Amino acid sequence: MKHVVVTENDRIVGVMRVNTGFRRGLEAVDTGVALGDVAQKNFTVAREDDIAFDVIDRMWREDAAMAVVVRTTAAPRAEDVRGIISKEHVADSMAESIKPYA
Repeated sequence: MKHVVVTENDRIVGVMRVNTGFRRGLEAVDTGVALGDVAQKNFTVAREDDIAFDVIDRMWREDAAMAVVVRTTAAPRAEDVRGIISKEHVADSMAESIKPYA
């Protein structure tokens, strides 16, 4: 799975998870569906220097599937994107951190 930030006119408009294995063989198929039509709108924005626990809390409060990490304090644009934090990333990180105690 890959995480994608969907933009329109340089504005961040959504996020999505893409199964890269599934898309193989579909490159030539034109469905007429744009990524913006199927992207999840329930995301939040985090700054590079935000504290991880604050980002996780914001994701939970806003019922956000992902947090888009950006480098700016201004209105974030496509070129400001530094990465994605998904609920799966948080869960994997928590699981990894408790391994020594299991």
